[in-house]
Amino acid sequence: MSRQHASAALESIPCYSKRVGRRRFLCQLGAGAAVVAGSGFDVGGRQPTVAAAARRPQWDSRAVQSEFGLQEGLVYMNNGTLGPVPKRVIETATQAWKELELNPAGNGFGATLQMAEAVRKKAADYFGCDEEEIVIMPNTTQSMNTVAQGCHLATGDRVLTTDQEHPGGFRCWEYYEKRIGVEIDRVPIPTPPKSEAEIVDLLAAQMTPRTKIISVSHVTYTTGLRLPIAKISELADAHNCLLVVDGAQAPGALNINVRELNCDTYATSAHKWMLAPKGTGILYINKRAADRIDPLLLQDGNRFYTATSGTLNMPAVIGLGASIDFLTGIGKQRIEDWSMYLRQMLYDGFRAVPNTTIVSPESGPLASPIVSAGLESLSGGDVAGELKKQDIIVKVVKYGNRISTHLYNDERDVEKLLAAVKKLRA
Repeated sequence: MSRQHASAALESIPCYSKRVGRRRFLCQLGAGAAVVAGSGFDVGGRQPTVAAAARRPQWDSRAVQSEFGLQEGLVYMNNGTLGPVPKRVIETATQAWKELELNPAGNGFGATLQMAEAVRKKAADYFGCDEEEIVIMPNTTQSMNTVAQGCHLATGDRVLTTDQEHPGGFRCWEYYEKRIGVEIDRVPIPTPPKSEAEIVDLLAAQMTPRTKIISVSHVTYTTGLRLPIAKISELADAHNCLLVVDGAQAPGALNINVRELNCDTYATSAHKWMLAPKGTGILYINKRAADRIDPLLLQDGNRFYTATSGTLNMPAVIGLGASIDFLTGIGKQRIEDWSMYLRQMLYDGFRAVPNTTIVSPESGPLASPIVSAGLESLSGGDVAGELKKQDIIVKVVKYGNRISTHLYNDERDVEKLLAAVKKLRA
C-alpha cells in the first residue's frame, strides 16, 4: 500500500479525521514525552522520599493515569496477565469498527483493511525490524503454535527449554512430542539464578547433536526473570539451532530490539504490556530463518489478510496500532525506567517484610518489572484474596504472588500493596 493510500485510509476513520480530532489524537501522542517528563513531583504534588527521589525518573503520574479508565481506587498490578487499554485506543478501535460496519465488504476489503495492514509497519518500527518480518497474530500462544508447526521437526529431534515456561509456550512442543516423537529437554532454572552466565551454562550443558530448537521466554511469567537472549542466540548459532522466544512479558515494558536480541522468532501478546485490545499479538520471524520456518498460516505471505490467514479482527488491530503510537509517543526507554523504578521500590519493600521469600532477581540485567514473592504460612491464593478485598489485584503463581508494575502505576500503589502485605504478615 502506498503512503498516499495509507494517508487516505487514515482519514477515512472518524477518530483520525482532522475535522473531529485527528490532530488532538496524534499530537498528544507526540507530546507523550512531555506528559511523563512533568515537573518531577510524584503523585498529587507529594514529594518522594529523599532516597527514592535520588533515582526517581521524571514522571507525571496524574497525567498518565488520566489516559486509562481503571475502576476508581483500584490498584491494578497484574499487567502480566492482561493490561488495561488507554481510552484513546478504545476510541480508535471503536470508531474503526463503526466505520467498518457502514459498508462491511467495501471497507473490510478497502480502507479498514488498509488501516489494519499499516499496523505491520508500526510493529516493525517498534520491534526494530523489517515489515516483511512481522505477522499480526491474536496472541503469543497461537504464534508459538505457528512457529512449531512451521519447523517440521522429525522423530528424535530435540527441543531445549526451561522449567519456567508458560503452557502457551511449550504445549506446541508437547504436541509434537506426543504425535511424532520429538524429545523435550527441560532445564531447571534457579529462582533466582546468580548470573546470565549461569543460565547459558545450564542450557549449554543440555545441548545434543539432535537439538534443533532452543525455546525460552524472554521474561519468565513465574518470577520475572529476564533471560540473556542475545547470549543464548550465540549458543544457538554455535549448534545450528533455531532460537524461538516467548516474548509475552517483555514488549511494552522493556525497550527491546529484536535485531539486538538476534533471535530467529519472537512472539508477544500485545494485550499485556503493550496495552492493546484483547486478542492482538505480534510474531517476528527473522528473514534469515524464513526458509527453515514454513507454517501453513504463512503460505500466502505475512500480510494481514491472505488466503491462508483469512479475515481477522480489523478494529482491534487498528487499536493495536494506536497502542504502539501511545507507547512510542511516551518513549520505550522512559517507560522501562519508570516501571523498573517502581519495581525496585517493591523489591526493597518485600525485603523488609519478615518471613518473605523473594524468587525474582535483584536489580540488574536479569530483572524486569515483575516481582514474585511468597509469605511463609500463607498461600498465594490467601494473599491475593485478602488484597482483592482492598482493591489490589495481583497474580497467584506457584511461588506465591506475582506483582507487575507499569506506566499507569505510581508510588502510592506500591506503598498501599506493601502496607497491606505487612498487615497480613503481622
